[in-house]
Amino acid sequence: MKKHQKRLIDLIVVILIILFSIPLIIQFQVRPLVSAIYFFLIPSIYLLSWKPRKIHRVLASSFLFGVIFGFVFDFLAVFNRAWFVPDNQLVFKFRILGLVPLDETLWFVLWIIFIIVFYEHFLERNASDTISPSYKHALIPSLFAIVAILFIYIYYPHFLKINYAYLVFGICAMLPFLYLISKKPAMIINFLKVSLFFVFVFLAYELLAVKLGQWNFPGHYVGTIKIFALEFPFEEFFFWVLISSSVILSYYELYVDNSANKTSW
Repeated sequence: MKKHQKRLIDLIVVILIILFSIPLIIQFQVRPLVSAIYFFLIPSIYLLSWKPRKIHRVLASSFLFGVIFGFVFDFLAVFNRAWFVPDNQLVFKFRILGLVPLDETLWFVLWIIFIIVFYEHFLERNASDTISPSYKHALIPSLFAIVAILFIYIYYPHFLKINYAYLVFGICAMLPFLYLISKKPAMIINFLKVSLFFVFVFLAYELLAVKLGQWNFPGHYVGTIKIFALEFPFEEFFFWVLISSSVILSYYELYVDNSANKTSW
């Protein structure tokens, strides 16, 4: 079987997994972390079963972007009530510092894994599984950022209060993406190909989450989006549904992928 035919079959299987998950999620009123297993983890396992050789970069990405970056972003967002997951929607009732649910950290990891696995499977041509030396350039400052944020939170929490937090943090998260496409504008094509798929996935997930009350948005936003009588902030639609996959892939290309052509960045 030719490669492009195999990829088409894999894409169809992944879409079918997600489509079959939707009625199950509605029927059993599952929680967000369980929804993530259906939407993110099961398709990732399927794709990795066909191309397991890049698991090191996938795991490195999920740790750096899901655990480290994800915690910083999630902590600031939850602190400023950009979004909120009620206790009755948590699988694990533990909240880090009484604020960030452990479920959300695990959710971020599964989300990152799916994006990277999908990208590696369908678009990435580099066969290497080595991790870029730039990885430490992102990891070390991020760890210091966590320490600094926690120090401020304990002693000067008012300094972390930000109006329209989702908008502000969303723009900040986009900066590496904007830098990368300014240096390598041709990469936007692959990012857009991936985004077209994930817009469908994330929009379906968002509508399910809002319908089932899996999360809510008690903060300040520039506007709202209404689809099928379900409302959520414009920031959620733009920063998560539309461009989050491209943003994560820009982080991946900058800090994890070890392609030879990165020496010119």
